[in-house]
Amino acid sequence: MAPAAFAAPQARWETTILFTHDLHSHFLPQDTEDGGQSGGYARLKTAIDREKAQHPDALLLDGGDFSIGSLIQTLYVDEGAELRTMGALGYDVGTIGNHEFDHKGTGFAQMLRSAVSSGEALPKLVCANYRPADDNADKLDIQRAMASYGMSDYTLLERGGVTYGIFGIFGKDSHDCAPTSGFVLENAAASAQRCVDALKEQGAQVIICLSHSGTSDKKKSEDEQLAQKVSGIDVIVSGHTHTPLTEPIVVNDTYIVSCGPYCGNLGSITLTGVFGDSKKTLVDYHLTPIDEQLPGDAGIAKI
Repeated sequence: MAPAAFAAPQARWETTILFTHDLHSHFLPQDTEDGGQSGGYARLKTAIDREKAQHPDALLLDGGDFSIGSLIQTLYVDEGAELRTMGALGYDVGTIGNHEFDHKGTGFAQMLRSAVSSGEALPKLVCANYRPADDNADKLDIQRAMASYGMSDYTLLERGGVTYGIFGIFGKDSHDCAPTSGFVLENAAASAQRCVDALKEQGAQVIICLSHSGTSDKKKSEDEQLAQKVSGIDVIVSGHTHTPLTEPIVVNDTYIVSCGPYCGNLGSITLTGVFGDSKKTLVDYHLTPIDEQLPGDAGIAKI
């Protein structure tokens, strides 16, 4: 009798995603009420490097509102300081938030041009449902700036044998907080599902949404609603509401993560699963405080 055939083991994937959101131009540490310090990009770089020493293939992502919140924001339009420093920190992909439009759509466009003209490494920017309005007199100029930067609805990224599909979503409350943007908001769930379907068709194995929508109470928690309505998202990095989640929120097999604002924490989530199977297992989730216990990276401090 012939021996029974055994099915070949299915290939497994593991991913570590490092994330921030709502950095708000907090380049430098801030004093805390207990006499310590919080934040600062030089210390953030040290935390990033330590995480990548453990997980060399980790992604570094941001959920928007990387600008406006310290005096360094005065360099936003003409220097693109935020995106240029994020490039030096090693960010792979980010999305935009409402504060990126505090200088209107024209200021956003000039910031993109300033960042590009630096010639420095920059993070990819993605956003699938926020576009210049047809009646915006500066529509073509803004579109040209976005195209020059390479901004798109989504992106594919291969790292450590895993193909990631990453897209951006702009929230309703974020739009309400950007009344002079000159942009129009498209349906978040429909835009997200379109991106998920397109990314899977192009070979994405892990789908990540960078959402500037947020979590709050159940009735207003836009990212929880997004996870309920859209199938196929593995992780949502949730910005806008400044929520520090000590554990992920899980909705319909989607992990929603958030680490709080002002560079106070670096978030990290590690998941594993089998290719072709939507089930994921949480391996690790933690927030690393960016405080006086961390030495600052000399290169970022010099910048």
